[in-house]
Amino acid sequence: MDTMVKNDLNHLMQQRDAGPFIAIYLNTEAVLNDMQHRRLELKQLMSTARQQLAQRFPKTNWQPYQTQLEDLAADNSFWLQHTGPQTGLILNANECLIYDLQTPTTNQVVVNSMPAIRPIIADRQRQFDFDLLTISEDSMQLYEQRYGDLVQVDLPDDAPTTLKKALGDELRGGDLNFNSSPTHGVNYHGHNAKAEERDVDQRNYYLQVDQYCLTHSQASQRPLILMGLSHNQAVFRKLSKNPYLSQHLMIDKSPNGLNLADIQTATMPVQDKWHHQLTDILLERYDTAKSRQRALDDPFDMITPALHGRIDTLIVADDAQVSGTLMPDGHVETGELTMPDNLIDDLVDVVMSKQGQIRIIPADRMPTETAALALLRY
Repeated sequence: MDTMVKNDLNHLMQQRDAGPFIAIYLNTEAVLNDMQHRRLELKQLMSTARQQLAQRFPKTNWQPYQTQLEDLAADNSFWLQHTGPQTGLILNANECLIYDLQTPTTNQVVVNSMPAIRPIIADRQRQFDFDLLTISEDSMQLYEQRYGDLVQVDLPDDAPTTLKKALGDELRGGDLNFNSSPTHGVNYHGHNAKAEERDVDQRNYYLQVDQYCLTHSQASQRPLILMGLSHNQAVFRKLSKNPYLSQHLMIDKSPNGLNLADIQTATMPVQDKWHHQLTDILLERYDTAKSRQRALDDPFDMITPALHGRIDTLIVADDAQVSGTLMPDGHVETGELTMPDNLIDDLVDVVMSKQGQIRIIPADRMPTETAALALLRY
């Protein structure tokens, strides 16, 4: 058995004619002592896979699939390595490919003539990587969102993490005393405490923070999202020269007193907004293509353009299900098979093999009653 852990779909696309394929998506995020429970879940999904294979491909031998899956179930290293939210297993009679996914969904089995990869594509689309800058009046911190996880950046000693560290003797308040509270940030007191001096110090501090973050952004090439109270954000944005600073995505919330989990929770509405805006852009592209007669909304009309490489972007509803099997000669079989494939999965594979783009959106965002929309290259 050849078992491969893949971070891309290129190899799978090269093997798409070597089916039938069994795709198993299994929730694997668990404590280590729950390994036995995960094994039982996989064995239940194996039973479902065997039934589906017998119904859809009665002439196909189950034994090669069973051997590969039983070997995985018994392999402790597999369960120890794959403890993320979900693991995807895609196998034909010769090899099993393993995909670690960041977005948990319900356990499922799909048996198809081509590999069912929509959950993998949807998971990749959910992976919005960005940098996060949290600011208060007198402090800052950087975070990186990568592959679904938010991680605090370990900043060096010379980073302007606090106003006092950044400005030192340049504080306009001179001999002013100040302290910080988790709720209100910096508090000035003393005989020369003035709002003007505080504002000057804050602006000077934010200039240093912006310059420091610009270097980080140039290296990461990721959008920079700002988190802080609205007044602090307004001051920072007026000064910032960072082209990576997002103008539309922001978190109006003080980071003071929040732990890493709290901050990650605070980013969720921003990520939802980002995905919503991407869907808006896709649907605008569809409207434009439709006005130029370069769009299709019937999956059966998409087969020939897909096979000829004419589909630039295939927009798929997240619950898309259309009975039909795309045969090797290009025609669609719908009636003779006991259980035909999901035609949408076949279209996804063909479009990807022709370097087309796949985008999955919520079914309720589709502009018409259909399982898929196609934007044509010509």
